[in-house]
Amino acid sequence: MPRIITFAALCIGFFIFFLQAPPVEAHSTLLETTPAEKIVTEESPPTLKLRFNEPIEQDLAIVTIYDWNAKPVFTGKPDGDGAKRTSLLEFSLPKLKQGTYTVQWSVVSLDGHPVSGAYHFAVSKATKGGVKSVTGAGENKGPLIASRTIAEGLLLLGAGLFWFSWLAEKKHFPSLGSLFKRGRGIGAFVLVLATIAELITYAAALPSGLIQTIFNGRWDLLLQFPFILMVLAQLFFLIMLFIPGMMRGWYLFMWLALVIVPAFGGHVWGLENPIIALIPRIIHQLSIALWLGALCYVILLVIWQKKQEEGVSWKEFRPFFVNKMMVASGLVVISGIIMVFLQSGWIAVVTDWSGWSTLLLIKIIFTILMLSLALFQTLKWKRQQNFTTIKIIRVEWIAGLVVILMGVWMSQTAYPIASKSYNSTLTDGQAKAEVNISKLQVGEQRMIVQIPDVDGKLPEEVTVNLTMPDHGMKYSASSAGTKDSSEYQVNLPFSMIGTWRIEIIAKYPGGKQKEWTDDIFVAGGGNG
Repeated sequence: MPRIITFAALCIGFFIFFLQAPPVEAHSTLLETTPAEKIVTEESPPTLKLRFNEPIEQDLAIVTIYDWNAKPVFTGKPDGDGAKRTSLLEFSLPKLKQGTYTVQWSVVSLDGHPVSGAYHFAVSKATKGGVKSVTGAGENKGPLIASRTIAEGLLLLGAGLFWFSWLAEKKHFPSLGSLFKRGRGIGAFVLVLATIAELITYAAALPSGLIQTIFNGRWDLLLQFPFILMVLAQLFFLIMLFIPGMMRGWYLFMWLALVIVPAFGGHVWGLENPIIALIPRIIHQLSIALWLGALCYVILLVIWQKKQEEGVSWKEFRPFFVNKMMVASGLVVISGIIMVFLQSGWIAVVTDWSGWSTLLLIKIIFTILMLSLALFQTLKWKRQQNFTTIKIIRVEWIAGLVVILMGVWMSQTAYPIASKSYNSTLTDGQAKAEVNISKLQVGEQRMIVQIPDVDGKLPEEVTVNLTMPDHGMKYSASSAGTKDSSEYQVNLPFSMIGTWRIEIIAKYPGGKQKEWTDDIFVAGGGNG
């Protein structure tokens, strides 16, 4: 009992620690550059300016400029206070000769994902014949996706196999120790190695100097990297898992924690209600683990049976196995549907088709394949009263690994955002203002406001203040143009995802003033 209480305390502390990480947004997007892309300037530009859709940590931003021969002519960090976070980065440049230049930039999103890109501009005259390509522009997600797939796949498989074998043992079927005597030490070593590889490949994708910056006292930056916290928590629970001589419940709970940990990564912190979004993600992880673990148990059971004189009663094992699989597969499908609904919306997945949508389609196809194979095997098993589809169950198991790969890949890819409108009646005393914004998404959006009269008089001036308190962003008051006698409109520059505060101020003749305020959540635009 004391050990279970200790574990519960650790889990609660871990959960609270993750909740301290601020809700973060989708990947940073470059909105504007100076010099602009493909422009030819008359003279060498004194500065380079990059404007993003969200505040950027200046310590973690870097730019390299290459000439037409792909030779670096400038590498540096933004001007100003390195500890400051701003959406506009400025770099003082040396004098550049005539020719075409490639700007390669690298920053870190508020959600902890490294983002990079490149564009061209020319000074005086573009280089004839084009320029040599610059390698390394853009993100190389391959190593990180591979390491995450291996680590998370092993976690789900190991947890599911441990849980299912525990349930099977309670029904007097062979234990995991009987089926898998050798190789468990190797599996544990590979799991730890894969987790370390996750951390290394992610760190390698981050801007140079990040680790040094953190060790120099910027420990607060760790809260901007949920993935690092996730991997560190994963390592911690692995260490706890390998403590020998503990009660069975200890290991069951440790595997549970290891399966839940990856749910705290990915895009979940960019959603409007991350705590609610975590619930289906955790269920999805647990059900996939049980599904894959059960398939692995059957494969091991078939191999074990061939080496034993006594066979397995497949007739008795079938209802036990099928019942667990029906629950696991059903939860996989239901939680998956809810996850897409909360994160993107099925209409947006189709109408704003992207790479994320393609990955989702592949994941759905392989899930249907698994369900079809499971149905075929179950019916054949029932008819013959014996399990004879070992090759098919291996295919089903491999399909499950592909589903995990697609899930990891999707967590590293920008997803389409469901567009929502805003229609609300705001009040100040007896005065009511009708406010409409057709799209609550990143970009410049038009707001139309119906302003009431006061004592029969319309306002002399209507202004709008737009702020983002969580990130210290503020736009100066904008004069709203009159559309007709009581309707006003103004363009709102939503530059990033998150909660924005709108303050509408109407000044009436005689010095009277009315104010209407509301907080709204703005989602990403396009592929976000």
